[in-house]
Amino acid sequence: TKQWYQRRVRGTTAEHRIQFVSSGEDMSMQGGLLSHHFRTQGTPVMIGGGVLAHTILGVSYDTVTGDTKFLILDPHYTGKEDIATIIKEGWRAWKTDNFWVKTAHYNMCMPQRPA
Repeated sequence: TKQWYQRRVRGTTAEHRIQFVSSGEDMSMQGGLLSHHFRTQGTPVMIGGGVLAHTILGVSYDTVTGDTKFLILDPHYTGKEDIATIIKEGWRAWKTDNFWVKTAHYNMCMPQRPA
């Protein structure tokens, strides 16, 4: 089951919502949640779990079909700070729900802006 956790990080004023996603296959169902997050908070979403971590910078969510695309930044890039190379080589790119490993679980950390 999906569970919401909200916690205050000790020593900071940052507040985060953590969304557990039981499998990569279920990431396609997170479009509405992520769309709402980006509309209301506008903060990047850190995601990790059973596989490598990534950052979700945005989402394209079709409310009629449920189709979702994720704007992913891969933090594992180690080359020069050249945005053209980063984009050309796919380190920052739109990904479909096929990007997520179907058998892996994921945790999304969604920072909340101060009220």
